[in-house]
Amino acid sequence: MKNEIIDINNKIRLHYLKEDKYKSNFISVFLTVPLERENVTMNALIPAVLRRGTKRLKTMKNLEIEMENMYGSTIDCGVDKSGNNHILKFYIESIKDEYVKENIFEKSIQNISELILDPLLVDGIINKEYVEQEKNTLKTIIEDKINDKLSYSTQRCIEEMYDNKSYGIYVYGYTEDLDKISCEDIYNQYKKVLSTAKIDIFVITNKEKDEVINCIDRYFVSDYLNDRHQVYEPKSSNIVNYHNEKNINEQMDVVQGKLIMGLNITNKDLDLYDVTIYNAILGVGCNSKIFKNVREREHLVYSAGSSYIPAANILLIKAGIEINKYDKALSVIKQQLDDIKNGRITQREFRDAKQVIIGSYKTLIDEQAKTINYYMNQEILSRNINIEDAIEKIQEVKLEDVINVSNYIDIDTIYFLKNI
Repeated sequence: MKNEIIDINNKIRLHYLKEDKYKSNFISVFLTVPLERENVTMNALIPAVLRRGTKRLKTMKNLEIEMENMYGSTIDCGVDKSGNNHILKFYIESIKDEYVKENIFEKSIQNISELILDPLLVDGIINKEYVEQEKNTLKTIIEDKINDKLSYSTQRCIEEMYDNKSYGIYVYGYTEDLDKISCEDIYNQYKKVLSTAKIDIFVITNKEKDEVINCIDRYFVSDYLNDRHQVYEPKSSNIVNYHNEKNINEQMDVVQGKLIMGLNITNKDLDLYDVTIYNAILGVGCNSKIFKNVREREHLVYSAGSSYIPAANILLIKAGIEINKYDKALSVIKQQLDDIKNGRITQREFRDAKQVIIGSYKTLIDEQAKTINYYMNQEILSRNINIEDAIEKIQEVKLEDVINVSNYIDIDTIYFLKNI
């Protein structure tokens, strides 16, 4: 599937992905702004407030009825972060026109544009009732992060790695901000986001490109959609703790310990696919070194694996462990890093790592949301490599390329959550 990029009037970047195999159209809109401590909580509130109602469809119930009348379409929104970027995201999925003999595609563009550009205003500002209700909901989301101990520990490790710099900021913001946020604040920040955000619209459809462009031109109209320079904040590179391992221990009422290791990639120019295979050999799947040696052979962890975050240029190792086995588990995990660096990688490990990554790429094609997320990540990284070509690049990775990656992997932070 080709991602054809069209810049529309210096305001919007359209990603047109023509595809016949799906029965539905899928449209995603991303508003991307710098990830900043002073604005993160307000930005996290904006999609939730917009989701409550538009000028035409004043309540969530009205919006739900509209979706039902569009043959069970779905519309939703949320927030995410990638590198130094905070992303406000909106999507709508609807049945293709040929199945119902109506122009559902145009209605979809209309509804998602109204959700973003035409909010319900009361006395010239965002509806106060909606703002207060969503502030309470967001407060619950932020406070509940502690209930998922693995997710909480991962966030804490990242915070320590970045020491309150951009990537360490929590995507949903902070409860201490909420009482200070007024309806006027939200509305002013909303207008600022519309005026300055990088706007990407992804459309997977069988509609012709000109029809898609015309629909976007017709409905994505606002006084705040002025010209803008379509760039992302650069890849996170603000870790300065090279070669200086930081250890953080925290206590909580837990039965199972959570060990998170933040690994910094000190060479930002390493090939993405080389690092991807390095990470797969280290901790992706049941044939990875961490799974086989730390979990299966030594029985030191309940669960363990690693992940690569290209936009942050880091690796994370995550493990749920018995608390009294911390020292041994850490030692054996470090041994896996040393083994890769010293070239102790079997041909089976290398082959299996490629297969697990290729398999994960192939699953992207089966779900439109995953396809769009893939291409959005490509956009953030200033790339446009289709999934088929990415698979070829994985196949081209050589063992010596993977070993070379290990020369630029430093343990930055070791975070351990244990019992009181």
